[in-house]
Amino acid sequence: MLNQKIKKAHQIIKEAVKKYPKESIAIAWTGGKDSTVVLHLVRKVFKGKVPFKLMFNDSTLEFPEVYDFVKKLTKKWKLDLIWQKHTQEDLESYKKTKNKEEKMEIMRIAKINAINYTISKYNIKAFISGIRLDEHEARSKETFFSKRATHDRVHPILEFTIKDIWAYIKKYKVPYVNLYDKGYKSLGERPFTKPVKDKNAPERAGREATKEKTMDRLRKLGYW
Repeated sequence: MLNQKIKKAHQIIKEAVKKYPKESIAIAWTGGKDSTVVLHLVRKVFKGKVPFKLMFNDSTLEFPEVYDFVKKLTKKWKLDLIWQKHTQEDLESYKKTKNKEEKMEIMRIAKINAINYTISKYNIKAFISGIRLDEHEARSKETFFSKRATHDRVHPILEFTIKDIWAYIKKYKVPYVNLYDKGYKSLGERPFTKPVKDKNAPERAGREATKEKTMDRLRKLGYW
């Protein structure tokens, strides 16, 4: 079953290259397990290379382990990384606000602003994302190719489950952030992400609850 999903992922990546010029394709890379698997799949298709731009959406609030991982893998895999920090205006708004809920909302919108800025600046026509159908209800009806107002989204691992992701990582010895070994099931900004003791808890457990409840709204605004 996993092999069939891998084959399908490779097919989607190859199809994307036929639909869009390579220079207009970018991959959304968080440093997390899913988007790193996407990178590995791309490298498999292109014999060890990633011929697309990558965007790392830097809130400046990521875990130190994530920053370290992104820097090391960028160098090791020779990645064309766009290190896109949030705007100064968004960061200043975050610092000035004392209310935690307001801080989280500012960060959500800041991520979307950074995505839109990158699309405009680099003339991105297709963004490859590591989202999966089983990850969140708001993503459960996605398709492999999904149109947006300014670009298209491409989802090679859409049909992968969380078990598939870890099976793939184990099978191909894909590097990953060691935070997953410390109880973190999904990685967001450091102030809003906690480890989870219950191994049977949902994958998004430990992430900010209000974001999870408003995911559908955020996606309509441009979130993944």
